[in-house]
Amino acid sequence: MIDLMYTIIAAILTLGILILVHEWGHFIAAKMVGIRIEKFSIGFPPKFLALKNKMDGLWVTMFVPWFLQKLLKASKIEYRFRRKNPKSSDTEYTISWTPLGGYVKMSGMIDESLTGELTGKPWEFASKKKWQQFLTISGGVIMNTILAFIFFVIIIYSSGIPIPSETTEVGSLTTTEERVVFPAEKVGVQIGDVITSINNERLSNWDELVTIIQTYPHKNAFITWTRNGQNYSDSIAVVKEQIPTFDGIKTVGMLGIGRVVDQRPAAFIESITLGFTTTVMHGTLMARSFWSLISGNASMDQVGGPIMIAKMAGDVARQGWLDILYFMAIISVNLAFINILPIPGLDGGHLIIIIVESVLRKPLPIKVKLGIQQVGMLLLLGLILFVTINDLSRF
Repeated sequence: MIDLMYTIIAAILTLGILILVHEWGHFIAAKMVGIRIEKFSIGFPPKFLALKNKMDGLWVTMFVPWFLQKLLKASKIEYRFRRKNPKSSDTEYTISWTPLGGYVKMSGMIDESLTGELTGKPWEFASKKKWQQFLTISGGVIMNTILAFIFFVIIIYSSGIPIPSETTEVGSLTTTEERVVFPAEKVGVQIGDVITSINNERLSNWDELVTIIQTYPHKNAFITWTRNGQNYSDSIAVVKEQIPTFDGIKTVGMLGIGRVVDQRPAAFIESITLGFTTTVMHGTLMARSFWSLISGNASMDQVGGPIMIAKMAGDVARQGWLDILYFMAIISVNLAFINILPIPGLDGGHLIIIIVESVLRKPLPIKVKLGIQQVGMLLLLGLILFVTINDLSRF
């Protein structure tokens, strides 16, 4: 039970920060171009807590769940904090019960709330120029990308730059969620051992070892290694694993060992440069992996959802702060990529509508936009249901 609570708290904090940054990006971009924000929500309805500045003070509203309304004889509980210098605001800040995202409700925009009213006021989304609309919708993706970049820079500057050894000494033993023990560890290979040959072919460096083993998925290989001057050997059934590469998902053979890696200090400017290239690399890998999924070259069983992310967040939180930052940076890149996809209900879907309206030189009817958003929300809910069931099947 303690482990479960730890995992839930870690997931809420991790995803909460990333969602907050994403929605804050929309918020800041909208404010920059003069769009009025009606609601800033972390999570999707039903609402749990709401804050709003009014002329008579700061109002805090807690919405009572339906199963407690009869008991408490109320649907909501409100409290006013008096302020010396009261200031009214158009924005209601809310925390909602469904922690699968969030949204910024802008005046004059058909969005996740599936509502919209156009009055032609200058502060409405629809009244702004197309480039201003484009910037506002892109704000969340931009902020997630910037956050990932900042985290990668911090990680590189704090931990240094890895210098991989060219020798065939084993520096680590690999484990994964699906495979706790890989074949090398199973036959007794330990950290510090030196792999000397594969199928009687002498090895001179680590790259040779990797190149040979990757060509042996689901095959036996005869491995020899040394430890403290003593020779060992055994036949190993090389496992088949799928790894993301710049050319898409690649099927390779693996023993489950890692090379020795040293670290050298990184200069600040060097960290910035490498932080940028690392962000681009992970974004590219995400795009390649997504293409492999839709092209059928990779299985949908590999797709993780909220439960898997929560479990990973809990596992990472038990390690160290750099591991937490690395995990959040990768998830932030993934959120940016997913949100930019041209799917109704996501930021990319809104961008497509803006582009279509720019080509047509007139806005689409409100009923059409509502229909597009409804279809998009159904697709997203279906995807969330699928990946959640996929996650549960792993346990």
